[in-house]
Amino acid sequence: MSNLKTLIEGFRKKAYKRVQRSDLSYKQTDEVITSELERWLEKYNGFLVEDQEARLTRDFIELAVRRYHEYSIDGKIGGHYRQVGVDEKNCIFEHIIPINSVVAMLIEGRLTINQALNTPTCLIKKEDDVILRESGLGSSSPDHWNFFKRYKVLNSTFKTYNGQVIDNLDTFTLEDHYTLFGVV
Repeated sequence: MSNLKTLIEGFRKKAYKRVQRSDLSYKQTDEVITSELERWLEKYNGFLVEDQEARLTRDFIELAVRRYHEYSIDGKIGGHYRQVGVDEKNCIFEHIIPINSVVAMLIEGRLTINQALNTPTCLIKKEDDVILRESGLGSSSPDHWNFFKRYKVLNSTFKTYNGQVIDNLDTFTLEDHYTLFGVV
């Protein structure tokens, strides 16, 4: 045990170099996460039994998608959409299609990796996040295709990160989102 004590007491956390956000860092994030998702999806699809190893692999897939959204969406544009009037410094970064559904659709081959990494996200008011949860929509959605229907309970208006207003929450589709953001 004394060797462990010496190792721990002699530990000094290394100051890792802070990576500057840039086109290169976003490209590297995309490449690394896409490559890892390909590997984990292949592994997951090879399981014959839904055991703990399969569950942990699913967790890694979700973690990778979340990390991409955190770094390349939230960190770059704040979210694809935002609630009109939201305080962008005091809000919730939200997956409009809940991340558990996105990962399930990715695993089932209903979404490509690129589509999963670019599913719609939104900045909403903290009090409206509470309303979503209390309405049973905290991690579910009534319609993944017309994904904005999830926000009907909020009685709000939404716009893209660059100011384009979403005219009709009932008819704006996932295909409209992918077209708008150039996702193939």
